Amino acid sequence: MAELPPAAILITGATDGIGLAMARLWAQQGWRQRPARLILVGRKALADLDAAFFNADNYCQADLSRPHAPVQIAQWLDAQEIGRLDLLVHNAGVGYVGDTGAQSATNVRQLIAVNLEAPLALTHQLLNRMTPTGKIVFISSVASALPGPDYAVYTATKSALNGFVRNLRIELAAAPATRTMEVQLILPGAINTGMHAKSGATLDRMNWQRFPPADQVAAQIAAVIEGPRATATIGGLNRVVRFAGQNLSPLVDGAMRRTQKRAAAAPARLPEAPPHCVITGAADGIGRALALRLASAGFRITGLDFDAERANQTRQE
Repeated sequence: MAELPPAAILITGATDGIGLAMARLWAQQGWRQRPARLILVGRKALADLDAAFFNADNYCQADLSRPHAPVQIAQWLDAQEIGRLDLLVHNAGVGYVGDTGAQSATNVRQLIAVNLEAPLALTHQLLNRMTPTGKIVFISSVASALPGPDYAVYTATKSALNGFVRNLRIELAAAPATRTMEVQLILPGAINTGMHAKSGATLDRMNWQRFPPADQVAAQIAAVIEGPRATATIGGLNRVVRFAGQNLSPLVDGAMRRTQKRAAAAPARLPEAPPHCVITGAADGIGRALALRLASAGFRITGLDFDAERANQTRQE
């Protein structure tokens, strides 16, 4: 029996988080019993990435917030003589947490460009490269089924993406040339990645450490991509949340409004100042040792000493 050729897999947002975790997984295990030829797309420069995994033959640097990115990716594929794709995974995404009125116009445009326009335009650009049994996967979010105060633009981009996927699936299934092609929508919940910090979220308030790690979620997503399900929500609790958001919207919206009102009425918490310690004789001896020890533990030190030269040396240390 002839050996099957490698499956050409293109992943956007492949330099971090679940995109990178999925890429490493497929590099080890292959996809659908075939070895994987990875095409990794990201915004970072190749020189800033792990040279043991990323190289000029598998990495295409492209900023998906730019309108020319889909053409740039297609040109890179041509240069690599990659004419066919078996799997296209739209994973790249950016977020924002905060009042919509305080969000900059530039950031609004970036979210719309990366989360919505890029997957639409890249699908349009690469559709004729997909094999007849190829698969296009869109990574959305369970947040798209819920009201999203504090991240309204992000939620809107994901909801719009879901609508595109639903229509694209019907469209491709009706055409003889593409009826065997698969279109899949995957909705994970919050994940322990760097996206929260980049989006401006207050990490200590959201208790982000409780979110599942990228490797765990990537393995779950990869397992779903192996299968035939058209739409999948990752995680049991997320499935309940999505069901409630879709079928119990009056209750969910009311609960969210009450939560927002309570949050708005609560007095703003002032940022906690570091503990402060005043130490006399801080330039030498026990005082100096104590000052250095407490400073390393996060204390703000006010040292008092008549020896200006030694005091300055201790301050520098």
